[in-house]
Amino acid sequence: MLSGALWGLALSALPAVLAFDRFALSPFLVAAFACAGLSGAAGAAVAGRRAVGSDPESRGLIPVSGVGAAQGLVSGVLAAFSIWLALSITISGFSVGSPGKILDLLRRPEIFIESAVAAIAILVYTVVVGTLLSPVVGAVICRLVRRREPAARRTAAGLR
Repeated sequence: MLSGALWGLALSALPAVLAFDRFALSPFLVAAFACAGLSGAAGAAVAGRRAVGSDPESRGLIPVSGVGAAQGLVSGVLAAFSIWLALSITISGFSVGSPGKILDLLRRPEIFIESAVAAIAILVYTVVVGTLLSPVVGAVICRLVRRREPAARRTAAGLR
């Protein structure tokens, strides 16, 4: 989970540098990094579950890449969805001091469209980078899962 969260934060660093003024601390930037970390951790959990279910002898390039691609896809979808929600709320002007601004989301549908364009860009970026680096990420996840397997299960698989 920790490696997935760190991977999500590493992936979000480049877009944050491009989109924000030299990491000027803002509530949206903090929310974006939190979403990136959580989506990376969730993607790693799903990919780790997939790696545990796979046969240890079939750990070639294709299965390992599949594990990495699963992590990238799950992380990308979760990051895009959470950033879409966070960006919609931010564009609407909602804050603790003015909670009525949340109704602007219903009155101005262009807010959803503007934030959807950003979410689609995030999804494409995350899925493309996740797919390109899927052999590396998949190998790391498979290695971490392999270390966490019980010793009896590893020796039973080794005796076959």
